[in-house]
Amino acid sequence: MDPPKGPVYVAIIDWEARNSTQLSIIKGEKLEIKKECTNGWWLARSLDTDHEGFVYINHIKKDEESELSTLESLELFHYAMTENVDIPIIKEIKMRSNVERASLFLSLIKQDSVLLDQLRKKEDGKPKAIRWYDDGVELTSPSLIQCQEVVSLLTYKHRSIVIKESSPDIVCDLLPVLLQNEKVKHLTIEDTQLTQDCISSLCNLLANNKSLLDLFFTNCSIDDKAVADITNVLHTHNNTLLGLVFFNNPRITSVSAQSLSELIINNSTLTKLEVRGTSVSSDGILLILQSLTINKNIKLFLSMKDKDTCTEYHDYNTLKDRLIFM
Repeated sequence: MDPPKGPVYVAIIDWEARNSTQLSIIKGEKLEIKKECTNGWWLARSLDTDHEGFVYINHIKKDEESELSTLESLELFHYAMTENVDIPIIKEIKMRSNVERASLFLSLIKQDSVLLDQLRKKEDGKPKAIRWYDDGVELTSPSLIQCQEVVSLLTYKHRSIVIKESSPDIVCDLLPVLLQNEKVKHLTIEDTQLTQDCISSLCNLLANNKSLLDLFFTNCSIDDKAVADITNVLHTHNNTLLGLVFFNNPRITSVSAQSLSELIINNSTLTKLEVRGTSVSSDGILLILQSLTINKNIKLFLSMKDKDTCTEYHDYNTLKDRLIFM
């Protein structure tokens, strides 16, 4: 079995794979991480079985006993030199010349396991405004300068962008740059209060966008007016988007059921629609189900509370393979 080349993590629970792309894990099992993805599912190789598959980041943690990789060494060096790390020896190293700092630091953490453990815990617990993954980047409460820096560094492999806990102004500034960039295929906005100006800007951009495949809104104060605007542009001007997610947006009510139904009927490219964590009533869910009998290509993701309503629908058996309850 080949030794790990990437970072090593350890499973913190037993977990059984639910499909062929996932990896079953046993608590305590060590895993080499081969690809870190923005959606939280990371490609891993078991160091016990040599099997590969995707594991969820909440089910694993960094193995503090693993050998120090070159990448981790550089990340820890950057953290120690740029942050206010309250460790005396680190403060001493900061006083040295630029040439001396790196060699002293790298030599020290290879010899001092206690210091290495301290730095790992501090660095791991520090919130990161910008976090790069193999498939994209996650921005948390970013400044405009940080956003500009990220945009300048995007390459063909950075297909997924996640914006979290941002201000509406930052989102409005970012949207044109991101949606006019053909590399960006997946856009997620989380825990951000989107204004009507943001929604209007987004809709104007979606009307001309031919590259975005997935659009996710999680806890973004999306309301019925926003849903109407977004669904209207998707069934009149956009034939590229495959996935649309409105998750944990309780201001979406049954008023939106008509807009969502019309989208399902009139849009032939969409394959995934999610309305979990909204305030759509049973009657609204039934209206949406009716549209699924016309468009047979789309899967609908709903909350568990909607399951009884769906199972009582007269065409449930026809639709059940396209209804996912979570």
